[in-house]
Amino acid sequence: MKASEEPMPKWAGFVGCIIASVFFGSNLLPVKQFSVGDGFFFQFIYCVAVWLVGLILDLILNNQRFYPLVLVGGVLWTTGNLATVFCIKTCGLAVGLLIWGTTSLITGWAGGRFGLFDMKAQVPTTETKLILNYASVILAASSAIFFLFIKSTTKTAALPREVSYLSSSDGESSIQLGKVGETADYSHQNIDDDFPFLNRLTDRVQKILGCAFAALAGMFYGSMFIPDQYIRDHASKYTYRGEPPPLSGLYYINSQYSGILLSSLFYFVIYAALKRNKPVMNPTVVLPALASGAMWGVANIGFIVAISALTSAVAYPIVSVLPGIVTSLWSLFLFREIQGRNNYILLGLGMLVRILAAVLSGLSA
Repeated sequence: MKASEEPMPKWAGFVGCIIASVFFGSNLLPVKQFSVGDGFFFQFIYCVAVWLVGLILDLILNNQRFYPLVLVGGVLWTTGNLATVFCIKTCGLAVGLLIWGTTSLITGWAGGRFGLFDMKAQVPTTETKLILNYASVILAASSAIFFLFIKSTTKTAALPREVSYLSSSDGESSIQLGKVGETADYSHQNIDDDFPFLNRLTDRVQKILGCAFAALAGMFYGSMFIPDQYIRDHASKYTYRGEPPPLSGLYYINSQYSGILLSSLFYFVIYAALKRNKPVMNPTVVLPALASGAMWGVANIGFIVAISALTSAVAYPIVSVLPGIVTSLWSLFLFREIQGRNNYILLGLGMLVRILAAVLSGLSA
């Protein structure tokens, strides 16, 4: 699709939201029962699968252009993803998810709505749609509070190893670790050898650092689509053989995924060097990581379609809340991790608020 052609229809954006929500909410299923160690090896294999999805898409589209600027978006995602490991170990998984999920939503939404970073502002066409859009963001951000107080009832004492929690819900962290026998709220008091310097810091300082890194990770997540949106908004600067860049975000996916792979490789090499060529690698996680990464790659394609058709001001509130519902349904019905009257009430209220937020955002399109 070239800039001179018609933009994507809105219905395609809503289909993209559904695809993104289902796959973002399910992409950690393949690795739930496997040890991912400290996450570096897992992320590298995961990112290889992501890149392969982008390559296949490029071949299907017969895309012959590459956008170096869009590599930055991939680097931002990988960096934010690694930062979440530190966040989980210091401020806890539940608090970390709340902080980086909220900052990611606000960053992604505000970037499009107000035209940050020299992008074109995406202003709703009527005052009613403007109010609906603001309301959807407020509801989406506040809905995470309900999930913060849900307690997992999974019995895990039988397996003496690390597992990955099924908690990634909106294209964000794919490295969420917990020791079996502990709760999903990875307390900052349970520090292992990955960050030994933390043992010299007080609990208060650890938590402050964790919250700060969680907010930074969220900003990185919410900024990953800014480079390709900037190119589309400044088409005259990026013409190639007299042709402007495409309007569809699909043509930028492989460039972004290449940034994800290259930055993941860079971080893994640094990590292996720091480990004196003895990185933590579990070979049994390779196939699950590939499957999980491929699912994330498909989900992100749905997300970029939603942004292309609906604008980021509309797509971000939707894709920030619906994957969490999918994840909760897996936890509720498949893994039986959520039980008890209070948990059911909190889950029901959280889902209701999130569905309302998605509906309001959709109506503002």
